[in-house]
Amino acid sequence: MKKILLLIVPFIFAMNSCTTQKKVVAATGEVKDQALTSFYANYQQHIPDFDGVQIKSKIRTDIKGKSLSANLRLYIKNNEQIWANASIFGITGARANITPNKVQVYSVLEREYINSNFDYFNNMLNVNFINYERLQELLLGQLFLIKDLNQYEIETTDDNQYVLSYKENQTLERNPKKNEYIHTFYLDSNYRLRKVEITDPTSKTNIIATYDEWQLLDGKNFPSLVKVLINGKQKDKIELDYTNFVFEEMNPPFKIPEGYTEKKIK
Repeated sequence: MKKILLLIVPFIFAMNSCTTQKKVVAATGEVKDQALTSFYANYQQHIPDFDGVQIKSKIRTDIKGKSLSANLRLYIKNNEQIWANASIFGITGARANITPNKVQVYSVLEREYINSNFDYFNNMLNVNFINYERLQELLLGQLFLIKDLNQYEIETTDDNQYVLSYKENQTLERNPKKNEYIHTFYLDSNYRLRKVEITDPTSKTNIIATYDEWQLLDGKNFPSLVKVLINGKQKDKIELDYTNFVFEEMNPPFKIPEGYTEKKIK
């Protein structure tokens, strides 16, 4: 999971047109006790429906002791494609094109490229849940359920949150299993994801994704600030600040340049 984030997110976003500027909206109302199926049905009503969205953003990372800040353009064709362009001072440094069956990334600076798929990443990282759908959900602050819905339980808290937990969390704490993850989702009273905690009990690696700010754009909920913390042998951080949205489809350019060397992920 960590290597996927480090490889893909830094390749992810200066777009203009009918743009929607950033305006953070606070949660309203109170959480209410309800059955799991009712909660999930209410949650699904708040998932944004769109064909294509272009996002202008900033990325800040602190990975392996090295800090990076860049401009990022992201285009998401719902359920079909994630295209990303990272640039500094208007010069492209890296570009990515991700579909449900393929992950392609190239670095202009390194003159290298990656041509892979999610099965390859899962085998390399010894995880079993990374796919296109969950990557898109991670970027857009949506629940990326690792298990079937009936394997979770829902409760409310005194600080006005919904907590969706995997039923086997406590069992995994006592008896860790390979490719089984302790994980919990926290949502506010408007069914917007606020935090995700995922722990690999075998390696003790802990991943925390937070969505501290949300925007209401044309009646659709989108995160404004996404932070991912990876706590393992070292601590790494990735932060995405979404500043501008354009709800228009596009045909983004992507072609691996000739003469680049394929980089094998080990």
